[in-house]
Amino acid sequence: MKNKNIIIFSALCLLTACQESVQNYEAFLNTWIGQSEANLVATWGAPVDMQTIGPNRQLFTYITEKQVMADGNTPVQLGADSLYSQNNDALGTVLDYYCKTTFTTQNDIIVNYSWNGDGCLKK
Repeated sequence: MKNKNIIIFSALCLLTACQESVQNYEAFLNTWIGQSEANLVATWGAPVDMQTIGPNRQLFTYITEKQVMADGNTPVQLGADSLYSQNNDALGTVLDYYCKTTFTTQNDIIVNYSWNGDGCLKK
């Protein structure tokens, strides 16, 4: 019973931390509303995709991906399929994180955004 309570407590802490990070990402993205396309591209770089969706309306899409070890270390790619830690130890569990963020602009001004993925967190 004690182990079950520890697991439940840990899960709740993780959910709270994730919720906090998601709220922080939302708050961060909200700061972009009203800013220019030029400022977006100067700060975020070239988008991976840009689409015109109407007169003077565009979508700017950014994708980030990263891999981390379950213990928080960043893996090093040393071959096509092999990942090693900084100490050249073979890695155990590697987690992949993905984030897709899309900004909608109207007349060169950001008017909306959307995002999805498990790597869209801001501390």
